Amino acid sequence: MNVLLLTSPSGGVYHFFEHALKKGLTAFATVYTQSYIACNSQSLVRYCRQNQINWIITFNGYFFSAKDKALFHANKLPPLAVWLTEEPYHTTSSLDVLTFATVAWSVESGSTAFYKERSTPISVSYVPLGYDDQSFYPAKGNDTPQYDLAFVGYPYESRIMWLKQIEEHFSLKVAVVGPWQKDDLPSKFDHIATWLPPEKVGTLYRQSNIVLNSYRSGSKEIEAKSINNRTFEIAATATCQLSEYRSGIRDFFSAAEIATFTNQETLRTQLQELVENDDVRNQYALLSYKRVSEHTFSHRAQQLYKELNSYSS
Repeated sequence: MNVLLLTSPSGGVYHFFEHALKKGLTAFATVYTQSYIACNSQSLVRYCRQNQINWIITFNGYFFSAKDKALFHANKLPPLAVWLTEEPYHTTSSLDVLTFATVAWSVESGSTAFYKERSTPISVSYVPLGYDDQSFYPAKGNDTPQYDLAFVGYPYESRIMWLKQIEEHFSLKVAVVGPWQKDDLPSKFDHIATWLPPEKVGTLYRQSNIVLNSYRSGSKEIEAKSINNRTFEIAATATCQLSEYRSGIRDFFSAAEIATFTNQETLRTQLQELVENDDVRNQYALLSYKRVSEHTFSHRAQQLYKELNSYSS
């Protein structure tokens, strides 16, 4: 199978997702890569013909022009497979993509039901993102962690509230990564204001006793149920994770493997136990690490390939 991985003009974290997905797909298919920005509709058609491309794969696909869409409809381009990774927040754009894509996967299980209810032209399967095992792995030594707690993410309102609760009730050395404003973040926390590449995020997790994982609220139309890729990434570093609860977490991890909270009180209670009890913290870290091995990007790539291959045959 010849696959064209069409890289997104969105940039940012997608560069790392694309690299990890390409590495995984290469074990099963011949993978070509093109930047969408670097080609127009006709050059894309020519490229696909010259290289006998069987499938085009991309993240989201919100960037395609009207001319591109017409070419997909007319079968002038190979069939399109999209991985919808901004769910459930861009459903209008996703609904448009589903009119010209052939296969679609979503990282949010609530979205798959939403699209089914609307009888979209194609069905959407739930496939969460994975983790890159070259960036997220356990510490190799017994170095003393630099931080009691770390958090990586955008400063959504609920996350600001969680961190302020921690600042008010605990005396911890905390590192926060992301574009936070000065007024949103307790001044005594260490702040890394720029996004870090995955390998540096992995290093931060390994340097921390506990990693906090929290979520953006769902959209007005869809209740968000699924876990994020950070859930797998944190577990892969064998670091204790304290995660905001989502029902989908139990599809992957038991209550003995990842500690969860639902409100300010359970956040404080759970964090208190993890801070005070090394054995409990280490047990969570070990059990979640043992569970996560089947959720690498390579495993996801194999899953996507099998679906495309069965569709083609």
